[in-house]
Amino acid sequence: MTHINMERDEIFALHGVRQIVRGGGKVTHILKVKVSRHVSAEIADRIQTTIYNHIANVAIKIIVNDKPITVTWRPAEAAYPTYYHCNSVCFNDVGVHQHTKVLLRQLVDRLDADFDYGFSNGTLGFALLVSKLLGRKVNLMYNDIRLLPRAKRDEAKS
Repeated sequence: MTHINMERDEIFALHGVRQIVRGGGKVTHILKVKVSRHVSAEIADRIQTTIYNHIANVAIKIIVNDKPITVTWRPAEAAYPTYYHCNSVCFNDVGVHQHTKVLLRQLVDRLDADFDYGFSNGTLGFALLVSKLLGRKVNLMYNDIRLLPRAKRDEAKS
């Protein structure tokens, strides 16, 4: 069994996503905002809060490969502006990935002046990490199961 090491606050932050899934809601992707470690906690909080104000519950329409893709990132927990989720069943993983790349560039451009151009000069940084839930059906192929010879199958039916 694979174990994922997560800090306590990360587990709590994903509690909202877990509740949505358990309640029958649909979540296709999770977004984590990760601020570089070499900044103060105060600056990291400011960066996360500013990103929250730009993306939380906002339908963000971006043109990717000449096609409009709209993704709405919803906060996993209001108290933690680190994790977001979306239900983008209309778009495949590549579309959401490309949308997130463009969104990252747009956010850096918007935030740079507010943070004394720290993103441009390399003293500040953040990343948007997108992951997908593993909640889909797995189809078994004939190679995955052992079949009885035809004569034995016919005997079993009668």
